Amino acid sequence: MFVADKDHDIELWVEAEKQNQNVQLSVVGWQERDSSHPTSQPFKSSLIQTPDRKFPLSMQINHAAVVLRASGTLLELFGDDFIAAGFDDHFELVDQQGTIADLLKSPDGIPDRLSIRQRSTGTEREALVDVVKSGVNKVVGVHLVFLMPEVGVADQDSSKEVTRQHNSGMGLGRHFASAVRQPLGRILANAETIGSELNGPVLEQYSSYAKDIASAAKHLSELVGDLEDLDAIDRPEFKVAREPVEFGDIARRVSGLLALKAADHQIALVHPDEATQCEVVGEFRRVLQIMLNLVGNAIRYSPGGTEIRITIDPAASSISVEDDGPGIPEEDRERVFTKFERLGRSGDGGSGLGLFISRKLARAMGGDLIVEEGTAGGARFTLSLPTS
Repeated sequence: MFVADKDHDIELWVEAEKQNQNVQLSVVGWQERDSSHPTSQPFKSSLIQTPDRKFPLSMQINHAAVVLRASGTLLELFGDDFIAAGFDDHFELVDQQGTIADLLKSPDGIPDRLSIRQRSTGTEREALVDVVKSGVNKVVGVHLVFLMPEVGVADQDSSKEVTRQHNSGMGLGRHFASAVRQPLGRILANAETIGSELNGPVLEQYSSYAKDIASAAKHLSELVGDLEDLDAIDRPEFKVAREPVEFGDIARRVSGLLALKAADHQIALVHPDEATQCEVVGEFRRVLQIMLNLVGNAIRYSPGGTEIRITIDPAASSISVEDDGPGIPEEDRERVFTKFERLGRSGDGGSGLGLFISRKLARAMGGDLIVEEGTAGGARFTLSLPTS
C-alpha cells in the first residue's frame, strides 16, 4: 500500500485480519521516500535480474510465515491454495534445517537463496530471498523470487511433452480449479449473506433459495478440490512428505471438525481418549484429509440416532472408522475405491472420488486403506501407515 503527502511517499506493509464481521488492519512496517523518487518499487531485489536465469516468480510472506500474495505465473505453477495460508503447510525447505517460520525468528541467518519443494507435488524450485524490513528496521517478512532455468534444447522437448499432456486433458483439474475457485467463493459468500439475512430481512422463499445456492456452491467447491487432488496424484512427480503423525491427535482433530455436522444428523462421534496414541510416518495434512473423508462419508450414510467410532490399533499401526449404517456388500468392497464409483447412489452430494483419492494417498505414504464389515453390520474403513 502507498500513501503520500506533499513532500514524501510512504510505503506501508498493511495486514488485514478478519474478526467476526469486521476486518482489523495493522500497519506492521513502513518506509518513507522523498516524493522526487521517480518510481516506487516495493521489495525490489537486486538479485532478480541474473544473467543465467529468467522468468522470476515472486511471493510475499509476512513475519508470521503466512503467504500474503504471489504473482499470477507462480499461481499457475503451484496452484493458489497456499494464499493466506501458512507457507510451511504447503512448502518445505530442501537442504536447510527448520522452516521459514524458524528462519524468520532469526532473520540475520536467512540465506540469500533457498531450494523449496511443494509438499503436494514434490515440485522443487530455487528462490532468491529478500528480508523485508520497515523504516524502523523491523523485519516484517520475506520476499521470495523463484527462478527457472533458461529453456535449452533438452527443455524444449520437455515443454512439448507438457503441452501435449495439457492438450490431452492432463492438468485439467489444476487449471479448472484455479479458474473457478474464486467465483465459487463469491457465490458461496453472497448466498450465505442473503440466507443468514446479515444485511437485513428478506422474504422467506428468497432466504431458502439462497441456502440452496450456498449448499450447491459448497458441493461444487468440494468437487473442485477433488479434481485438483486427482490431477496432483496422477502426475508422475507426485510425492508425499515423510513426517511423524500421531493417530490419536488426528482422531481428536477430525472429531472436533465434524462434531457439528454429526450433531445435525443426530449422530454421535466416539474417538480415542488422550491416553491412546500411535505414532506413524506420513504427511500430516494428507492423513487428516483421508480421515475427514472417511468420517464425512460415515456421517452421510449413517442413520440418525447411531454412532460413529474412531478406533486405533497401535499393534497394527492403524486407525479405523466404523459406522452402524447399511454396510457395503463384500462383492462391492473393492469397487468403492474406483474412480467416480458411488454404488448407484445419486443425490447424496458425493463425487465418487474421495475414496479413490484416499487409497491412492495411503499407498503413496507406504500404507493402505481397506474396508470390512463392522461389528454391528455397518462398514469399517481402516487406514494403516508405516512406523518408520
